[in-house]
Amino acid sequence: MQLALLFWFYRDVAVCRNRLRLLRRRNPGVPIYGLYGGPPADENSFGRELGPWLDDFWAFRDDVATDWKWRHGDLMLTRWFTARGESLEWDTVFVAQWDMVVTAPLSGLLPPLEPGQMLLSGLRPVREVEQWWRWTRWEETSAEYRAFLAHVEARLGPVADPMCCQFIGLVLPRPFFTAYAGIDEPELGFLEYKVPIYAQAFGIPLVPDTCFRPFWPEDPAMAGAARHATMLHAWRTPVRLPVMAAEALRPGGRRVFHPYHGIYPHDLRSLSDVVRRRREPATAS
Repeated sequence: MQLALLFWFYRDVAVCRNRLRLLRRRNPGVPIYGLYGGPPADENSFGRELGPWLDDFWAFRDDVATDWKWRHGDLMLTRWFTARGESLEWDTVFVAQWDMVVTAPLSGLLPPLEPGQMLLSGLRPVREVEQWWRWTRWEETSAEYRAFLAHVEARLGPVADPMCCQFIGLVLPRPFFTAYAGIDEPELGFLEYKVPIYAQAFGIPLVPDTCFRPFWPEDPAMAGAARHATMLHAWRTPVRLPVMAAEALRPGGRRVFHPYHGIYPHDLRSLSDVVRRRREPATAS
């Protein structure tokens, strides 16, 4: 099975370069494909600056609102597949977002995966979260969730024990992309339940998440969680560098962190970049 990396980014060239250099160091020989999803006007500058670290660069050029991209990031990934990724060499892709830090080789991080299997961070049954999760608890979003389930059942049949996830760590096989590219009403539903439920409907094997294990801040069962359990989550509050760096060195500690918007020091050059970053304001390009 050929594994590839899909680096998904839209802002901050310096941070993106830092992440790509780290991914290259930890995963020699693994192709890294780029999906740029930022402002179309900045496409050329990102391509020029990051092209040397990528095996392929593709830009999502639709000039849509940032909120649309956040809500429908799954459709951006699908567009990458149909426009470019389908012709590239890979069986499964690990999606690395620009504000994720991965300090270990994927070969040692991911569980053993068979061809066609799929891994999503925080995978769990919707029934475990529906009483407190915003996408199933609030009136408007819960109505959309019910409409989505009805739509999937009408097209593909009922799904037993629907699943959800946190859309942070993704390992997606080619057969999933092929099937997902053909769904109708692609904007119906939210990606954190839409992706795993469609995978169930398509018969894609879902592997338990033993490596990402994200923090769900809304989950009452996670109140008072240990610090090391809160270093990968989907909220905006960034992980702190000193805590993250210490955890990455701890035997048995975390090796994937999200979100972090700064330079991660992993070699002499990146240490210099950290110092430079502190002296200069961050820019989008």
